This record gives sequence, structure tokens and C-alpha cells, in this order.
Amino acid sequence: MMSVSARKAYLAWGMFVLPLGCVLVFCVYWEPVLHDGWGELALIRGKTASLRLFYDIALLDYRELNPRLGQLATLVGYALPWLHPIVTPVLELTELAVLTALALGRWPSVRRADDAFIALVVTAMVWLCTPEIGLMMFYRPFTGNYVFGLTVVVAWLLPYRFAVARPAMPRRWVAPLWLVVGFLAGMCNEHLGIAFLAMAVLAALVVVRRDGRAGAACLPWMIAGLLGFAAGYVVLLTAPSQHIRYDGLADQAGYIERIVARGVRGNAWLVFRLFRALAPTVPLVVVATIERWRLGPAQRPPFERRAAAVLALGGLICTVTLIASPRIGPRLYGASVALIAAAIAGGLIAPVRTRRIRWLGGVVAAAIVAYISVRCVVIFRAVGPVGRARLQALESGAGTVVTLPKLPANRSRYFLGDDLTSSYVRGGVISDYQLKDIVIAEPEVVSGPPPSR
Repeated sequence: MMSVSARKAYLAWGMFVLPLGCVLVFCVYWEPVLHDGWGELALIRGKTASLRLFYDIALLDYRELNPRLGQLATLVGYALPWLHPIVTPVLELTELAVLTALALGRWPSVRRADDAFIALVVTAMVWLCTPEIGLMMFYRPFTGNYVFGLTVVVAWLLPYRFAVARPAMPRRWVAPLWLVVGFLAGMCNEHLGIAFLAMAVLAALVVVRRDGRAGAACLPWMIAGLLGFAAGYVVLLTAPSQHIRYDGLADQAGYIERIVARGVRGNAWLVFRLFRALAPTVPLVVVATIERWRLGPAQRPPFERRAAAVLALGGLICTVTLIASPRIGPRLYGASVALIAAAIAGGLIAPVRTRRIRWLGGVVAAAIVAYISVRCVVIFRAVGPVGRARLQALESGAGTVVTLPKLPANRSRYFLGDDLTSSYVRGGVISDYQLKDIVIAEPEVVSGPPPSR
């Protein structure tokens, strides 16, 4: 017979995951083709999705376009549109699951209501503080390059995190597997490599020093994972397409030259933007800290407190590495926000056991997730049908001037806006679809005397 606590845990998880999953499925389904998505469609239009096609385009990405592993995931999202509303929401829920596991030092359990609470808090912080959360979740080029990429890299790091949380079990068969997984993780994102490599190396050193012979027995898979990650990261950084992307901007100045050119103020501003994004978490951090002081230190292993500090430092390092990047955008802060959110949840929120504080935190977190969910549903429910109608008109308009309705949503942290109002994007679409021109029709405005009663 199921215990009362287990029933409460299943209910808590159900009330959180099921509505969130529905929001993700609907918004992903309604997502229109925007901006970089037109280029992805141009690569596959008129071609049958196959392993050969994906291989050829992956090779093209590596040589000329974008060598990240997430770029291939983006292409699959466009090549298999029927699969996109199924796989992408699962990916986004998986990202939240691995971040929760990163915070707890173990996989969250559906039989523990406390784990559902931590997952909800992590979700609320990530959704509230990520600068372009709607674009990260519901714009395939960002979802593939950043959500997919972060999920793979965090999943690679989790065994190292779990080994710090409890004595690691040596498994020889894991070494070749983690060599491959590490290589794929290293191919995900240029801005994550240094921080994640450093965290994994530190975890390996802690485990070997703390667990003695048992820890040393784990070295084969730990070293294999590190070597794989480092190899993938080098392949990513040295890909030929890195010299072509952004119109060769990366080759116009070296790392040191870019840092010097921005100056102290410019580089400090890049880091300050992270703290500005995280500002909404300050009340939560203050309340959790005061509560821990009031009740005394929680009975937790010292390695857990240090693990939270390392995660937060890793998030900061991900942002610091941006000062060497040839191009900066709000999307690049997503990984830093996610790591620091996991650190706050694991280091400050998880130890708090006062019931009223946890209830208050849960209510606030649920309200944040609900508000952002409603905003996204309203936007994407409006733009989805218009986006599909625009795509159909483009596909059947070769050789003509095509008039398209304007997307009924402006640029915000939840949506990219109408990209075809940009002459640059519009010109590319005209060329891809062999049109004479594209005219964006503004919504009709009714003027004149008010109607009689």
C-alpha cells in the first residue's frame, strides 16, 4: 500500500510537471519559423530526411557554418517537424531534471515531495533570470545550441557531482562510454568548456583524496571523461567554420586584443549583466540565509556546501570567458544562470526545513512559473497560426510578390518579434524562395465616427 508521504510526493510532482509539460508542448508546436530558422529550412527544403542528409549537413556545419553539436540538433528539429513537439519538450524537462540533480547531488525522486519543491525552485529561478527565456525554450536555433548543449554538458558532469556527494563506485565499462560522452559534451559550446573541465577536475581530485583506494579505482572513467571532453572542446575551437562565422569576426582580433579593446569598463559590464540578471534571486537568498542562521547550521556534509560554491563559481567563470568572445548576446548568460540557480537551490534552499518558509517559497516559485507560462502561451498561441500561414504563402509564391501578415507579437524576453521586418532577413528569404518581393501587411486600423447606439 502506498504511504501518505509517497502519495503527496506523486501529487506534488504531478501538479508541477504535467501543466509545465503541456505548456512546453503547445508552445513548441506553435513556434513559427524565424530568423536563423530560414537558413536551416533552406538546407533541407526539397530533400528527404535521412542519416546521409544529416551527415552531409553536419560536415557542412563543421567546415563552413556552425560546428556545435547543438547545430545538428537544431537541423533535426526543422527536418522532422512532426518529431519537434515531442522531443523538444522532453529535452527541456530533462534540462530541469539534470539541473535539479546537480543541485541535490543525486537524481531527484518522484517519491519525495522535497525534491519536487527543489525542482520547482530551480525552474522558477532559471525561467525568471534567464534574459531571453522565451527564445531559449521556443526558438529552435537557441534551443538546439544552448538548451540542448547545456543539457548534454551537465549530464556529462553529473557522475563527477554524484561521486563528490557519496563514495563513487568503480565501473570499468563506464570509461569507454564516458570518453565518447565527454567528446560530444566538449563539442557543445565554446563558453562552457573551461568552467566544466575545471569543475570535473576538481571533483576527481576530491574523490581520489577523500576515498582513497576506492576513489583511485574511479580514475579510469573520470580521466576518460576528461580526455574526451578536452578533445571535443579542441575540435570545436579549431573547426574551420570558426574562422568563417560572423563574417570572420573571430579572426579580426585575437583574444587578448578583444579584451583590451573593450577596456576595464566594457569587460566589467559583461560580468555585471550576469548579476543584474540574477537580481530577482536576492530576496530568496536573503530569506534562506537568515533562516539558516536562525536555526543553526544544517547537518550536511561539508563537501555539499563546497559543491554549491563550486557550481556558483563555475557559473561565474562561464560569464568571465565571454570577455574573449567576438560576439556577445543575452543568450550566452543562460548557462551561468542555470549553474548559479542550481547552486542556490542545493546550497541554500535544500537545507531549509522550516515548513512555512518552504510553503512560501513553493507558492512564489509556482506563481513565477505560472506567470511566465501564461505569457508564453498567449504569445505563441497568437503567432503560431500566422506563422504557418506565412510559411505556406512563401512555399507557393515563387516568382511573385508575396504579402504576409505581420506577426501579432513584439520583441520581448519571450519572443523574437517579426523578423521579416528586417531587410537583411527578408532579403535572404526572398532569395531562398525565389520571390520578387515580400510585403508585410500591417493590421487594419478602423477609423471614422463611432458607431451609433
